[in-house]
Amino acid sequence: MPYKTKELQGMYQFNIDVVNQLEAEFPNYYELESEFNDYWNSTLMNQIIEESSNGDGEWAGAGPIDYNEAKVIYFYIRTKKPKNVLEVGFASGVSSSLIAKALEVNGEGKLYTGDLNSAPDHKWIISDFKKYIKNGIIVPTYPIDGIEYVKNLDSNIQIDLTFTDASHEMAFCKGLANELFKKYPNALHLYHEYSFSPMSTNDFRQFVSAKQNFNYQTFYEREAFELSFDEDNYYHYGFYGSCGLGVVRKREKSIAMKVYYRLSNLEASITKKKIKNATKEHCLRNCIDEFGRENIVIIGDRLNQETKDFVNDLKLRLVEVDNGTGAGTFRDALNLAIKENDDDSMVYLLEDDFLHLPNSKNYLKEGIRRYKMYTTLYDHPDKYINAKDGGNPQIEMNAEVTRLSRTKSVHWKLTNSTVMSFATYVSRLKEDLDLIQKYSSEKITDSYGFFTELINTKKIGVVSSIPGYSTHCETNWLSPLTDWTKI
Repeated sequence: MPYKTKELQGMYQFNIDVVNQLEAEFPNYYELESEFNDYWNSTLMNQIIEESSNGDGEWAGAGPIDYNEAKVIYFYIRTKKPKNVLEVGFASGVSSSLIAKALEVNGEGKLYTGDLNSAPDHKWIISDFKKYIKNGIIVPTYPIDGIEYVKNLDSNIQIDLTFTDASHEMAFCKGLANELFKKYPNALHLYHEYSFSPMSTNDFRQFVSAKQNFNYQTFYEREAFELSFDEDNYYHYGFYGSCGLGVVRKREKSIAMKVYYRLSNLEASITKKKIKNATKEHCLRNCIDEFGRENIVIIGDRLNQETKDFVNDLKLRLVEVDNGTGAGTFRDALNLAIKENDDDSMVYLLEDDFLHLPNSKNYLKEGIRRYKMYTTLYDHPDKYINAKDGGNPQIEMNAEVTRLSRTKSVHWKLTNSTVMSFATYVSRLKEDLDLIQKYSSEKITDSYGFFTELINTKKIGVVSSIPGYSTHCETNWLSPLTDWTKI
């Protein structure tokens, strides 16, 4: 049985997870909470129960926004003070009335709202919606398809915030999100049914009221907004609720993937036979082609003058170090990556004998964003060779026990280790710094030891693309299924 609408304030107001979310987003939310509660308890909750959603308003998650979702929307309007708000799908008018109330308290602003199926004189439209139409705060359009509504709305109207609660079908959600991105790229975008997304996590799903909806309907708002608003330029997150409230917010600065490229003229302690095109010059040019010279930092360990001249001719940033070991150069790259970047930045710690296939940068970003772990495009062939034959210590029957998943472009497998060329968030590096340093304290890094302890102690591991979109260039250990001599 779902929760009742009138029960939600007591459930949410003192829930530590809900409170932590609100405090992080609205530092002064306590000042606004009593103001919101007055409106919720005196007016809005009663209208939801008695007037909205064809008589189903008694039950949370039956259609209208719930207590916490309403509170978040109200706080955004009160704190952001938008001049104009756009809403797609006014239904029974609950969210519209809430937005209009906040605009009224602000002393300015209009709500432009459209719906395909509802009209202001419908029997389940709440009374506050009609009131705010009369005083000019709400400007409704009906019946109209949501995508067409956004396309046709006067472009001279400055929209600062949008709220979507309409059809949940994939085609509609993707079309609408794409249109909102094209027309209002700088607005704050909110959408209803964040927690019902297939991408939703269990901590959000525990707050869902009508859990039976999981069994027969899929909601595509979150997927659509994350596809249309790229994560290099937009934050994506959500708030707890009976359906959940999603947020898309423009970043102050876009996120690039920085590559910290370890380059050395020193010979490895173990002779390695490499493919003929695995020269330092070719591998570096390949990296530039795939990641962009502006995103590459060269960590140069005891470079000769010829190599330094080559790097300078390519107009790459060069940071010279002097330690003479692979582990030492790795630590230099690691420390610089942490020092120079914010926690939510992506970095790629890379050796100088790797090659990448086209679009590798975007593939890496997909993996990092989805799994929040260490990410590699190197499908290491030791995962297909039995331990007794020289393969990975955990391999039997020439196969690895794993789980398979996918992002929009790539299939990924959980793997037990990779070499010390990987990409991840800076926050991840900071979290695991002691462990990384432990396994890079000698002359040679111990990648297998690092990932084994990481998985055992923190349940955080590595995802590897399959097939591989990059390779270490040692002849015996190339990513399978690609002729790397032609790259």
